[in-house]
Amino acid sequence: MTAAVNSRSLPPAASLLRYAPGLVALIIVIADSGQTTDTDLWGHIRFGQAVIALHHLVLKDPYSYTMYGSPWSNHEWLTEVVMAAAYNAFGVVGLKLWKFACAAATMLLVVTGLAETRATPAAQLNTLTVVAIAMMPQMEFRPQLFTFMLFAAMIALLARDNYRGHAPLWLVIPMMALWANLHGGFIMGIAALALYAGVVAIGDLAGGAGLARTLRLAALAVAALIATMATPYGLETWSPVLHALRNPMTRIAVTDWQPLLFAMLRQWRAQPAGVIYMLCAVALMFAFVSTVGLERRGGDSPLIAIAVVMCVAAFVAVRNLPLAIIACALPVARHSSLLFAHLRERAEAATGEKFDAPSARSSTSPWLAGGIAAALAVYSGIFSPRLRMDKPYPSGAVAFMRAHDLHGNLLADFGWGEYMIWHTAPASKVFIDGRYDTVYPYTLIDRYIDFYFDRPGAAAVLTAYPHDLVLIPPTSRAYNLMSRQADWKMIYRDAGSALFARTASPGAHIAGVPVAGNAPEVAYFP
Repeated sequence: MTAAVNSRSLPPAASLLRYAPGLVALIIVIADSGQTTDTDLWGHIRFGQAVIALHHLVLKDPYSYTMYGSPWSNHEWLTEVVMAAAYNAFGVVGLKLWKFACAAATMLLVVTGLAETRATPAAQLNTLTVVAIAMMPQMEFRPQLFTFMLFAAMIALLARDNYRGHAPLWLVIPMMALWANLHGGFIMGIAALALYAGVVAIGDLAGGAGLARTLRLAALAVAALIATMATPYGLETWSPVLHALRNPMTRIAVTDWQPLLFAMLRQWRAQPAGVIYMLCAVALMFAFVSTVGLERRGGDSPLIAIAVVMCVAAFVAVRNLPLAIIACALPVARHSSLLFAHLRERAEAATGEKFDAPSARSSTSPWLAGGIAAALAVYSGIFSPRLRMDKPYPSGAVAFMRAHDLHGNLLADFGWGEYMIWHTAPASKVFIDGRYDTVYPYTLIDRYIDFYFDRPGAAAVLTAYPHDLVLIPPTSRAYNLMSRQADWKMIYRDAGSALFARTASPGAHIAGVPVAGNAPEVAYFP
């Protein structure tokens, strides 16, 4: 096996769960410490609640007036049921415990993969710490949590197969069936498995090892691919995923799909401190390139290939950054350990002295580390029934609408769509929301972008659809557009939102409008 190359330079496999269990617990809490909402949280819970209440999937859109009754390919349906069940049972604390469980499982699976590399405990611990810090902002209340967890499980299985020559790889078949019902990121699991099989095939053929292993991995990859169709949508499971990849509007409308460097620049302008986490991820990718370049013989070419592809994917779209972090962790730990082992051997040969072997246990007290982990968990609010919002939402405008019994077709900011579904459906329906191209076609997304950025044809969007209300941020270009419309009147405004009604509608004749509201500085879900 190629994985045996340089193995004599590394100590026996050691898990961080034996070396420093308290520090692992602390690292898990660090990874989970971000406790704020996500733009789509309201929708995920509401959609899951609908499935639980109806006892079947909602296959036609009931929430918009632009695509009402059209097919809805909800590839995240099972995650939404899980989130809704957690919220229904335990409220916000239930959501936080679900998120913690996913973060803990992801970190523990990375720990499992790191142990397979036979890297030194210090290299494993340092790598895991960087992984946790870099992934912390990505550990949000989103279906992606299951993708991170299952991708880490995939990498751990492939690492075991690579370094030991055997692993229960059959597990990827039920894993892919589950993954396809949880989140569209299953496509990255298929990509990782295909890459692994391809690079192993090249190595075996070049080394004269025959085709037996190649055929076994190829059959496994095909079976895993077929397993992704074990969903309520069958072959259509792949449709929304491939649609999102091809959609030219995705990188304009959805922040997660924007390139990494652009996302870093945007983060720097909005909140400079947030760039630290992205820099940790970039540093890990740089360490991957450096350590593999300096110590090439690690016997892990298939895992390196996966990490390279995931790094490229991360620079193309920032949503792939956590997958690049997980994929890079194992080669970084292994190759840095090999590199330092060779440097130590040279130093021993030059000096004639023998350096002490790494200790089997960390000198840090597990009770101390565990106590700090518990304190940090409490401080971060994991047991608090309040969940702080990640950004301002139009709570003042919603309160105004309720106070005056205003409802109807609502053209709202894209990022507020699912917030408005939670607070105003079914009396009101939205123009567009975060379900994006699982419901809405390219043309409609393009019309929304025309309106929101006041592009040519923006005013025509106001006459082409039966809007009753428009709700947008005062800082948007669409606000300037609305201010120029004679047949629309602003009826409410605060620092974060402005609500417009048609001049011929009852809302435009409410006494005392426009109302100057005061949105709270700190708001909490829901």
